[in-house]
Amino acid sequence: MKKVSTAISALFILVMIIAVWVWAVSVHTWTLAGTLASLLCLALFIWTGLRAIPAITGYIMSPGALRTLNTDDSPEERQRIWWKIVLWVIFSRVLLILAAYVFWVLREGGSGSLFSRFIEMWHIRGIDAMSYLGIAERWYVTEGDPRFHIVFLPFFPVMIKLAQFFTGNYMAAGFAVANLCTLAAALFAYELARLDMGRRHALRVVKYIFIFPSAFFFFLPMTEALFLLLSLMALYFVRKKRWLLGCLCAALAGFTRSPGILLAVPIAVEFARELAAGYRSMDRKAFTNKLILAMVSLVSVSFGLLAYLYINYNVTGNAFQFSIYQREHWSQRFYFFFDTVRYQIEYAVNTFKDADYRSFLGLWLPNLSAIFLVLFMMLRSAKKLNPAYMAYMIAYFVYVVAPTWLLSAPRYFAVAFPLAFAAVLLTEDKRWKDILLTTLFIAGGLLYLAVFVSGYPVY
Repeated sequence: MKKVSTAISALFILVMIIAVWVWAVSVHTWTLAGTLASLLCLALFIWTGLRAIPAITGYIMSPGALRTLNTDDSPEERQRIWWKIVLWVIFSRVLLILAAYVFWVLREGGSGSLFSRFIEMWHIRGIDAMSYLGIAERWYVTEGDPRFHIVFLPFFPVMIKLAQFFTGNYMAAGFAVANLCTLAAALFAYELARLDMGRRHALRVVKYIFIFPSAFFFFLPMTEALFLLLSLMALYFVRKKRWLLGCLCAALAGFTRSPGILLAVPIAVEFARELAAGYRSMDRKAFTNKLILAMVSLVSVSFGLLAYLYINYNVTGNAFQFSIYQREHWSQRFYFFFDTVRYQIEYAVNTFKDADYRSFLGLWLPNLSAIFLVLFMMLRSAKKLNPAYMAYMIAYFVYVVAPTWLLSAPRYFAVAFPLAFAAVLLTEDKRWKDILLTTLFIAGGLLYLAVFVSGYPVY
């Protein structure tokens, strides 16, 4: 096992060296701050990877090392906990609305009631929500500005369309779907956490998911709540050995947001662990059947993304039209994640010097804070977190930080559920750590909500 870990670590370092060499010869503008930030990001990421690789290989090759807890709670106990979670989520939504209204009143000088200014207060027309509502109402089109909506995946608009039959209004349907998914996600987060933790820590996982500084996006008609729910469902069912159902949930996550395909990573780790456990204990026929089931299930994770590519082809004649629009309309393509830190630092420095505090506080400072906060949490929890979740976080971090025009890092990381598990593991030994991190998250969330309600460029 140690030789395998060493070989994978060596390959990992080689890949990083090649990436740095390609980056070094292709970047033509250098600043001291940008270069140092990039190298710091890269160093933390490599350190995280080297700490995580032995844990991941050990998890796969020594399947008896970690076992799930017996979570056979009585129906009465489970019902009590579920009601506690539901009431907590509802109460937190009420507090969120009131906090947003207070920030709005402070900005506008008390003009307008909460209900009359609700849509304006949440800047629904300034974020991607209107694109999803447009798809729900008109589907994808090929003319005018709405033709660019093809870059947004369709499952959330489909859910809005279904909900609209009950609400009679697309905006109300969007809010309804997002908040119902939020409730369901809280319950699945608890159930997933209970596979590894006691009740108290499992409830803390739920807490950390919904106090993450950008968690207010779960309230809005955006994809975050639905994607989080499907991600949690996928891992829960896979952990419960309901392979095909879990992979179909992952496929729906990939039909909601493109990072959903990355759920194949933790699922593959769980499959590999299961197959390793059965290799010596099962006869050849049984093992072959399990291997076939694993392969078929894993392939099904791609169905959501493949369906989206088909929609692109059916609407525009090009399965990859979305990537063309992203590149030409938004100057968006994938590059090295550590180069993202370089230009983010440079934009942060320049906007601060130019006294453009709206961009500094709305975009660049939150992006950089989120990136380094997540890296720190990944590094510190690399040997504690469930290795399948850590493998997912490594892939997810590279994917979401890589775009050449990254505007929404805090929102992207809000749906990375392993961060909540990491937060619990990093604070479980000392109560003051839990209090401190909870305070920092809530304070950061209030500040981020304040700049969002104030109309700063928060996307």
